[in-house]
Amino acid sequence: MLRMPQIEYIKDLYENEGLSLREIAKRTHTDFRTVQKYAYRNNWNPPVELKMQPEEYPVLGDYIPIINEWLEQDEREPRKQRHTITRVFKRLQKEHGYKGSYASVKRYVNRKKDEMKKRKESFLPLAHPPGHAQVDFGKFKYYDVIGLGHEGYALIVSFPQANTGWIQVFPSENQECLLTGLKRIFYHIGGVPVRLRCDNMTTAVAQVLEGTERVITDGFYRFMLHHRFGADFCNPAKGNEKGNVENKVGYTRRNMLVPVPVIDDFDAFNAELLLRCDEDHDREHYGRGELIRELWEDEKQHLLTLPEYEYEVFSYDSLKVDKCGFIRVDTTKYGLSPELSGKVMQVKIYFDKIEVFYDHSLLKTFRRSYEKNGEDSDWKDYLPSLVKKPGATEHTRFFNQMPKLWQDYLKSVTGRERKSALLLLSEIVEDGNEALCDDALELAGEHGKLDSDNIRQCYLFISKPENYPQPLKLSASPPLLNYRPDLSVYDSLTGGAAK
Repeated sequence: MLRMPQIEYIKDLYENEGLSLREIAKRTHTDFRTVQKYAYRNNWNPPVELKMQPEEYPVLGDYIPIINEWLEQDEREPRKQRHTITRVFKRLQKEHGYKGSYASVKRYVNRKKDEMKKRKESFLPLAHPPGHAQVDFGKFKYYDVIGLGHEGYALIVSFPQANTGWIQVFPSENQECLLTGLKRIFYHIGGVPVRLRCDNMTTAVAQVLEGTERVITDGFYRFMLHHRFGADFCNPAKGNEKGNVENKVGYTRRNMLVPVPVIDDFDAFNAELLLRCDEDHDREHYGRGELIRELWEDEKQHLLTLPEYEYEVFSYDSLKVDKCGFIRVDTTKYGLSPELSGKVMQVKIYFDKIEVFYDHSLLKTFRRSYEKNGEDSDWKDYLPSLVKKPGATEHTRFFNQMPKLWQDYLKSVTGRERKSALLLLSEIVEDGNEALCDDALELAGEHGKLDSDNIRQCYLFISKPENYPQPLKLSASPPLLNYRPDLSVYDSLTGGAAK
């Protein structure tokens, strides 16, 4: 498998230098099929506007602007889906009634593509080329629903030319948050920036080398290649090199995050923020006297198209369950079961959730915690272990998670009765009837028989009433039988009447 810089080199030779696949294979000492695989995979070409004189091609005449539009649009599309000369010729015939020769189309298209290739970097001298964006994180404060304050991170993506910007907020600035925020903004605006400028954040840059050279993290590199954008990184301690987004961080924080927001659902809050950013573009550009929205309508034409396949943002890890049944992600422990101690779990880590897989099956999903030294465990997962060690029940850290009535009951019983009660509680949970735990205990208490057998009967009565017969209905005054026995028969047997 090739390393990411090798892949980028192949793509550069193919897309920018114009080398054939065989020439690239020879130069890079790489298998032809491998070169083909990576050369066709993505496209980083920035958009270029070129002007050519129609009068040089009198046969084509008014068809030249049409061809230019097609070829310039191709610069934003994957290489495999661009116009060939034959395709241009056939479209002109079918869609626009072109009667000229194939040779004229071929001569013009070849010259056009050649000039576009030579002038691909024509935007570089400009301060803010269209379709180029900047990105940065800024800290902010928010409250949860119970009023506790937290530090959050606002991801800002700005387009300096039109002075547009969009924001997404997260509880952290890790790679999952960064890539999720970028992806959401890309899909909201309907395209991908040609290039993205950012600082040397550790989620994107693994190592800063001499000059502009960087070792990019594998996760960020894959995200770049998938979406086909290029990246530029600021010199260390040179935040002014992305001054537009630096200003946008402050502006957005003052206008979108004041007063201090209450956030319960990050997804819902972020969806609202995107709409508020759209509304904010109904104002004049600070230096051009035009509406930002109108400027953006022009600039977004330079965006790259969204990828064919959606990129799933997560990191992957294999984690061993400790002797207490926990795995650790960052500084938080997630409880599975002591029964799984020593087993290796496959874990998909998203910005907001943790999915744990065992033996190729989803075992459990946790809400991802960003609490320092936090712990997320469920008492129900530990019931099978408690059945084996009932005496330890009160001393476990998840005993207080149990229903309060069952806490009191388990404290009141010991030995075999406690084990039977824990086994019953485990059965109720396995049935998916956790909500009936207290009801069964309360019903048994009403009958004055708080032992595990009676609690089980009460549970079965509540959960499966169809298995119990309906009570027999008797009339209030049942009929009495008028029975008068003939005692003379008895007298004959005894030899005479009783005296």
